[in-house]
Amino acid sequence: RNGDMRGPCPGLNTLASHGYPPRNGIVTPTQIINVVSDGFGMDDTLAVQLAYATMLVDGNPLMNLMSIGGKSSLTGPDPPKPAIVGGVDTHAVLEGDASMTRGDFFLGDNHSFNQTLFNEVR
Repeated sequence: RNGDMRGPCPGLNTLASHGYPPRNGIVTPTQIINVVSDGFGMDDTLAVQLAYATMLVDGNPLMNLMSIGGKSSLTGPDPPKPAIVGGVDTHAVLEGDASMTRGDFFLGDNHSFNQTLFNEVR
């Protein structure tokens, strides 16, 4: 849909596609904790650790918002440096560069859906 945002995490993408977090990809840590617990049955302790670790390195702690994809104005104004509010697809912060639906960072575009790659795994 127009306005939907997805990122490099297949789990969060799946949950967003099924309407668990907002489809625009802008979430609070509490929303992430709830959706991974409800959607995947993830342990609350692990969900809290992952959500807040991600918020600290990729989100906007002043606004309590983060993007499951790329940088977005919807997360509010950037806090002072050295904070990086780039979203979950910020390179070299917190990532695993492997996906069945996205290209690797080395290839230049690790956030857009790659139909050719997807067709190879069906």
